[in-house]
Amino acid sequence: MSGATADFVAGTARAIARCPAFAVVEGEPGAGRTWLLDELARREAGECAVVRVRCARRRRPVPLGPVLEALSADLGRWTTVAALLSPLAGVLRPFLPELAGVLPAEPDGTDNRHLVFRALRELLTAQDRTVLLADDADEADEETQDLFRFLADNPSPRLAVVTTSTIRAHWPVPGESWWPPRSGVTARLTLTPLDVDDVVALAGSRELGERVHRRTGGVRGAVHAVLESPRAPVPPAWSAALTARLTEADPGCAAITETAVAFGRPADCAELAKVSELDGDVVDRALLSALDAGFLRDLGRGRYAARSPLVAEVVHSAIPGPRRCRLHGRVARLLAGSSEPDASRIAQHHRVAGELGDWVRWTSEAVDRAVADGKPDEAVRLLEAALRDDGLSRADRENFAVRLSRGTAYELIKEPTVRLLRTAVREWPMSKTARGEIRINLGRVLINQSGQIDAGRSEIQLAVADLSDHRALLARGLVTLALPHLGAIPVEENLRWLDQAERASQGIRDVELLAAVTANRMSSRMQVADPGVWQDVGTLPESPRSADVRRQVCRTYINLADAAAWNGYYPVARSYLATARRLIQDEYQPYLEALAAGTDLRLDVAMGLWTTVDSEARDLVERVGEDSSLAGEPLLALGWYHFGRGRRAAALRDFDAAFKLSAGSVPLQASSFAGRAAVQLAGKDLAGARRLVEYGLTNVRRKNNWVWAAELLPLAVRMLIEAHESEAAEALLAEYQEGIAGRDAPLAVAADLFCRGLLARSRPAEAAELFSRSARSYQALPRPQAAAGAEERAGECYAELGEHERLLGALTSAETTYRALDSLADAQRCRRALAAHSPDVPRRGRRGYGKALSPRELEVVGLAAQNLTNRQIAERLFLSARTVEVHLGRALCKLDLPSRAVLSEELLRDRIAGSKTA
Repeated sequence: MSGATADFVAGTARAIARCPAFAVVEGEPGAGRTWLLDELARREAGECAVVRVRCARRRRPVPLGPVLEALSADLGRWTTVAALLSPLAGVLRPFLPELAGVLPAEPDGTDNRHLVFRALRELLTAQDRTVLLADDADEADEETQDLFRFLADNPSPRLAVVTTSTIRAHWPVPGESWWPPRSGVTARLTLTPLDVDDVVALAGSRELGERVHRRTGGVRGAVHAVLESPRAPVPPAWSAALTARLTEADPGCAAITETAVAFGRPADCAELAKVSELDGDVVDRALLSALDAGFLRDLGRGRYAARSPLVAEVVHSAIPGPRRCRLHGRVARLLAGSSEPDASRIAQHHRVAGELGDWVRWTSEAVDRAVADGKPDEAVRLLEAALRDDGLSRADRENFAVRLSRGTAYELIKEPTVRLLRTAVREWPMSKTARGEIRINLGRVLINQSGQIDAGRSEIQLAVADLSDHRALLARGLVTLALPHLGAIPVEENLRWLDQAERASQGIRDVELLAAVTANRMSSRMQVADPGVWQDVGTLPESPRSADVRRQVCRTYINLADAAAWNGYYPVARSYLATARRLIQDEYQPYLEALAAGTDLRLDVAMGLWTTVDSEARDLVERVGEDSSLAGEPLLALGWYHFGRGRRAAALRDFDAAFKLSAGSVPLQASSFAGRAAVQLAGKDLAGARRLVEYGLTNVRRKNNWVWAAELLPLAVRMLIEAHESEAAEALLAEYQEGIAGRDAPLAVAADLFCRGLLARSRPAEAAELFSRSARSYQALPRPQAAAGAEERAGECYAELGEHERLLGALTSAETTYRALDSLADAQRCRRALAAHSPDVPRRGRRGYGKALSPRELEVVGLAAQNLTNRQIAERLFLSARTVEVHLGRALCKLDLPSRAVLSEELLRDRIAGSKTA
């Protein structure tokens, strides 16, 4: 029993604790009135006499029948009070022959209703204390209700009465009995529905409790029924009881209830009257009856709906099929005539009515409206639901399947949609053109979002034969295969696909298709770092009028930003992303937005802007789905972020996850290989790191686009040198240099300089110059962590050359950058090198301060005294929040302060002054 439930039982018990008492408990049907009386009976049993009266509405009621049945149910109770009864009680002999041995002789002239009421009152009060519990008193016959009124008006110090009744939605009409009594009632209580927390307590889990509460509206009887039959679609006993009550209701009540349920949403009186075809006065009475019966609920402002989703389910299934069809057909036609028709809801009603032509027409209208309103998710849902319906004709199924496939271009597509499209092209009968177009669009989804390059290419190649006479559709498929980053085939083959797409599109006036071909041509050139691409970028339209062309131009800028980022043009990539977002700022384009967000995260990591990388990357993974290929970029960004912070285990986990999702993107795979190898190298697993680098280089070599090896090559050259394979390292670098020759890729150039420095390490002056040039190149991008690494290498060379000033400059610059990035292990390594080569440089972390505050502790606690949070202190001092927490904890301990809550600038000054005096 939940807390609120127990409180209500206790409150009712208190209301009748002192006699005389007459309590009236009201509640809607199913609210738990009978259950309440059961609980009260258990409480009072043994303490007093309990008389349970069960009332019910009958066609031919027996006057006082419920009370007489209750009195004759326990004969032993009355034998002990026989001597206490006056001759008046004898008038009950004709009514209670079972008590002939207890009741006095029947007096003459007992045909008097008032005497019967007095006699019943005497019998009920013969015990020291009697509790009369009357269930459904409002359903009792007139005589029984009059008896209860008599008991209320003539209270006894030995009698407590509790009656339950349904809350009525209206005042009694002339001739109808009035309940509850107008006078004599000592307490009036209302059983309200259970709230969410009550249902959660009964269910034992919040998720289940909230679901049950939504389905039942908190009505106690329904809640218990659902919880007791967890596997049943609807609780069988409860459902049967509700159906029986609906069957026994008057025809108007049943008709209005069925109509309200058929609407499936709140409806007003006029709508209910029109669909139910009931007259105005009849509708009013029917509504009141349905409200009283607990079938409907009044939502205010003249709107009504089913009492709960569970009631709606049961009532709807109980409506005979032909009548159900007629009701839904009427609802559909009524809604279609409204000023703002809801096409989706109208389509649903036509489907239930079996009016398939209208269902298809309105479904198509709903899809059009969803697309126009920028709700592609809703359009996909509507199409999928229709395609899974057996009632769809072949022609309509083909049309809807094609429309669903077209909607995949700019939408985040889930696996069920992909499976449905695969089923469509493999199993459903349709025209060659439709099948070819679906294959084209399915192939694009598999390539762009699922990372299934081979499967996507296969679908598009299968479509070629079907679309030989439809050059526009064919060009769309071919252009998808044209981007060089896709798949393991050489770049040259991607470009051949692009040439075929351009030939197929010649003479076609479809501006959106031409924009797509132009987009992929430009993106392809940027991906291979073609120096001439910049002139073409300037020809892109700034604000295309066509929404389709605008989306294609947006996609172009996102692809250009992605390629520019891999090439090392970071600010340019940012500007392209800003342009892309401007083009779709008033549209909902989740796929394009996810693409842009992934590139943004890679840029943040590369440029050392790490503050929000963790949270934004996780948000993006959650948005696109952890199994989507679109999650590859944020996971890769997380991997490099964690690696930069020295969290090797987390970095390896993210790199592995990114690698699994990046099968469709060679640059992503190359970066994942580089990240995994860097982690292995940091852990001194040279063999494992070398294997990973070789795998990555094999992919790049097969692709024949060496600008994507800029992260791999420094690792590869370093490991070959450490393995004393300098000739192999030189050959690899020569291959790399040949691959990037004539390419406009600043990142590749910086990596080349770094690798040349590694190979020149035996010649420190030359190596120092190369490393310094590499550092400047990385910093110009900017890529601060790589720049710091090159500075550190240059510092090592200057140390060998004895160039003290340049050594200090290089290592200090590297340490400062590492600390700004919170790469504390790297910063500490630089600090140790500085201390080793210059005695004047303090050794951080070496000196012991005893009970005095260290300079860093003093700095941290001073900022904390100014009410800065740990995160704010960390950002100001270029520390991690965890490091700030450690320094602050030590400082508070040395200052003998219990927590930062008591810290203030004045108190800090006093404590510091006191410690110096001591």
